[in-house]
Amino acid sequence: MTDTTNQYLLLYLTAPDGEPWSEADDDIADWLAAGEAAGALIFGERVKEMADARMVAKRSGQVAVTDGPFAEFKEWFAGFDLINAADLDAAVEIGSRHPCARYGKVLVLPLMDPVTSNELLEATIRARSAAV
Repeated sequence: MTDTTNQYLLLYLTAPDGEPWSEADDDIADWLAAGEAAGALIFGERVKEMADARMVAKRSGQVAVTDGPFAEFKEWFAGFDLINAADLDAAVEIGSRHPCARYGKVLVLPLMDPVTSNELLEATIRARSAAV
């Protein structure tokens, strides 16, 4: 990894006012290549649809689990990336070039403490390799 002093979580959300998705216009491969070349990308992944999700809450010691889809959500998380950036403005610039900025929205969240190892990424790669 490159500089770990400024890391940001980019959350990708669907949005009803976004441009309609088009495979021909989806330049995610270009975005990934540019991010990898710049050393900005640490880890990222898409998430499954809302119907596959569960919402968990614990109140007065009781756990409540709600199956998706969730009526209170008009937007849905489509995926995430953990990135390195010089500052918040640079992270916003990186997020603005992601296709989801056109098709939905990108939420840029500064991390309180940087991730200092690729342990999560390495564990994910091992798990995926074992599943094949």
